[in-house]
Amino acid sequence: MSVSNIEPVAEESARETHALAFRIAFATAISFTLGNVLGWDFPFLPAVFALQILTGSRSLNLRQAAGFAILMTAGCIVSVLIAQIFIQAPLVLLLVVALLIFFAFLLLARGQATAVASILLITASVVPLVAISSLEIAVGLVESLIAGSILAALLVLLAYAFFPSSGDTSEVVTRPAEASPVAAALANSGTLVSLFILFMLSGSPVTPIVIMTAITILQQPVSAGYGTAYAFVMGNVAGGVAATAAYLLVSLFPVPAVLLLLMLLFGLIFGGRIAQGAASAPVYIVALTTFLIVLGLGLTPVADSGELFIERVFNVLVAAAYTIGVASVLRALFRAA
Repeated sequence: MSVSNIEPVAEESARETHALAFRIAFATAISFTLGNVLGWDFPFLPAVFALQILTGSRSLNLRQAAGFAILMTAGCIVSVLIAQIFIQAPLVLLLVVALLIFFAFLLLARGQATAVASILLITASVVPLVAISSLEIAVGLVESLIAGSILAALLVLLAYAFFPSSGDTSEVVTRPAEASPVAAALANSGTLVSLFILFMLSGSPVTPIVIMTAITILQQPVSAGYGTAYAFVMGNVAGGVAATAAYLLVSLFPVPAVLLLLMLLFGLIFGGRIAQGAASAPVYIVALTTFLIVLGLGLTPVADSGELFIERVFNVLVAAAYTIGVASVLRALFRAA
């Protein structure tokens, strides 16, 4: 290939990288700010969903956006039914949830139906777990999940309108299949189910947040080497530190405009690294997700004080470190088996 042919390709790649970074910042910032202004209990949900959509496809059309919202609605309905049917039989509920989690991770490990698998992981693990404590709260969470998915899809469509993609609108980011899909699915399932059991027995106000953080980490298509685990820990810590700094600034200047500007800033910082598409992109996806969840934890109405915010941030970071460590050990054990 001649130099004259290489340069236009490089320029197009650079434009797409910049456009993706701006789409991530735009969609996550506006969706998060709207969730906070509207007083949602989980204002980070639409931003996390928007990030998931943007990192899962090269572009998005109206049909795909509607499909995402429909899949989320269907997953929530199924999860509520499962919770209602088996809530009086905890062991059966645990078995059903574990099987659904394994099936979802198996799809991800094979690189198949990744959107369906991601939604299944969220709905099948979070909704029944919350329903154990309160079915009423679970229904409220389902409403937030559905509303968040709709808002995320709409804002991602707007992001593509403002920062269009040069690729095919139907092009999907190919997720590499794991070398041993069953072993990877078993390791990831074992890690997430262990957290499910822990919160099933103890209960905690940060249950949905911790589970969603763990799901984000476990979804990343990476090997389980010590270097990768360390990188995820650092990414998780970076997201937590950034969220704490943003929380302090928003506390000093509690106006939506300041929150929006901070979200755009950190969205561009993390989104720029994600958009580069290097091997470190999954680490920055985890970092940005942690940032969104932890900051949302501080701004949600259930966080009554700064001390409570720090305590819950610590719990989330510890749970993330647990997820990374246990997943690394289990993956190594299953690969060796």
